[in-house]
Amino acid sequence: MSLGRILAIAIAVLLAELSISFHVFAQEDAIDKRKAIMKTNNADVKAIGKAAEDKDYATIELKAKEIMTGLERVTTFFPAGSASEKSRAHPDIWVKFDDFKNHASAARKTAEALAKAAAAKNDAEINVKVKELGNNRDGTCGACHQLYRTDFRKGS
Repeated sequence: MSLGRILAIAIAVLLAELSISFHVFAQEDAIDKRKAIMKTNNADVKAIGKAAEDKDYATIELKAKEIMTGLERVTTFFPAGSASEKSRAHPDIWVKFDDFKNHASAARKTAEALAKAAAAKNDAEINVKVKELGNNRDGTCGACHQLYRTDFRKGS
């Protein structure tokens, strides 16, 4: 075998390995980004609960807007093939992706309504929207988690 042919094969193998490595790193990056969004959302929901008790409308509005921003982007961090042992994402996300996006959109709309209620200092509506948004297990957040998180599904 000629040196040129050996070199061509070696380059092809190296490029294939780099392509695979890039794909793996891209998937890991997506998982890390979606986890970061969800952790921020969880912290924001807790802060909203405390702020609602204190009638801290500015914090409620700010945190609700942070949730909105996260939910606008989160579905982009669930590319096909990004299921992993590192992730609690249920495989149904990719089978029912439109439904998954609709759940994220519903939670985003609830967060938007909460931000508007806080801006208006409407305590009654704030209370309704806080409950509607919910948490990991309840409300619009929990409705999505019940379907699309492996640790929240029965029989998964």
